[in-house]
Amino acid sequence: MAKKDLSEVKARRYIAQVSYTYQKNADPNLTEDSFREKIIRLVKALCTHDDDKFYIIFHDKDIDQNGELKSLHAHIYFEFKNSRFYSSLFKTLEISRNKNLQVVKDKAKVCRYLTHRNEKDINEGKYQYEISEIISSKNSDYRLDICGKSKRADKKKSEQEEVDCCLEISYQICEQGLLLNQAKEKLFEEFDRLSAQQLWNRNKKQFEINRQEYIDKEFVRMSKGNRNHIGLYIQGSGGTGKTTLARFLAEERDDHGQHAPSTNKKRLDLGSGYDGQRTIVINEFDASCGISFRELFQILEPDAVTQLSSRFKDAHIINDLTIMTNSDDFINWTDAWFPKKKEYHQLMRRIPFFIKLLTKNRNTVAELYHYKAAKDIGDKCKDAYEKVKTYNLGKTLDEEHLRKQAKKLLSDIRSLHQKKIKKATTSKSSTDQSEKRSSNSFVRNKQ
Repeated sequence: MAKKDLSEVKARRYIAQVSYTYQKNADPNLTEDSFREKIIRLVKALCTHDDDKFYIIFHDKDIDQNGELKSLHAHIYFEFKNSRFYSSLFKTLEISRNKNLQVVKDKAKVCRYLTHRNEKDINEGKYQYEISEIISSKNSDYRLDICGKSKRADKKKSEQEEVDCCLEISYQICEQGLLLNQAKEKLFEEFDRLSAQQLWNRNKKQFEINRQEYIDKEFVRMSKGNRNHIGLYIQGSGGTGKTTLARFLAEERDDHGQHAPSTNKKRLDLGSGYDGQRTIVINEFDASCGISFRELFQILEPDAVTQLSSRFKDAHIINDLTIMTNSDDFINWTDAWFPKKKEYHQLMRRIPFFIKLLTKNRNTVAELYHYKAAKDIGDKCKDAYEKVKTYNLGKTLDEEHLRKQAKKLLSDIRSLHQKKIKKATTSKSSTDQSEKRSSNSFVRNKQ
């Protein structure tokens, strides 16, 4: 695949080879020990999610076709919780050519290659590296990946095993919210490539039905006051990275990423293409999109979901995070929604957070603001947002750094939101107890 075709490639699993000689040409002072330390540090920095996995091994005993010792190089296997861009890994690891960074299709085969335990490597007499030389993440099990998976891949599954596996996947989709891409990955991990593809083709329609069943059940649950929704507005001028930040926040929320409906001057079609994503991102969203502020209130309702009309069908929306981006100042943006009476509190309690992106000395920072008003205080609601924290997004909006900041932002937003819910629940409980005591007192006095 040509390099120009790889800029938008995203995957969860990669195998990389990094050459000491190539990096030493760029840094003549680089020693073999410092190269090893650098690779380990970079890999750990790339694996930011608790569920990210990696294996690293340094090959220093490989022999080339001329019988000469090859220079030191590192082989790295990545298995990310969320898909990563090929271009980002290529740049961060300072890889010399496209051939040295590949998307992984057969995990067991790639893992066995790290220590030259594939049948082809053994037949060619390649040096067998010790398993103890593998440097791995804490959540990895190299022996399981090379033995357990390889044994399954070589074993022909019975028809009943195939049926049982597909039924289990259907259950996980319908009852546990397993995503369709995860379901497909499970088939390819459990069966050989051709069998997995056949099973996917045969069961895809049923899996899609199961997915819709899950969405419908979640909609019913959320319609009873269990939505717990957060609205977030991101403001920033062009080039500050608000769209990218919104996407990273969605990807940190869960594997399903974002639903980004199209917006135009006539009508926002929120339901078209929706597939149960927990995060909806509406870019360049404002009052000119053809919906009223009452409809906006429905979309952002904190406690319960409502059925929204789509051009194609009535969509069951089960998101619990809506991110809106625009270049307008947040307060000015809210003003534009109200033709007459300004219902600031009703809108702002639905958007309890906004992020202001600013550029200072060519450095982009994100300021997080939190709405503190517990009741309607009229125009003073506009002054009820308090700045929580400032996040440094960097000078060049480096993808990996921006993703880390998105993770911190989402964590802080969740923490503040949970504290607010806990405080409101405690307050309601105290009020209920007080009313109960007053009621009992009234009954006693009446008697």
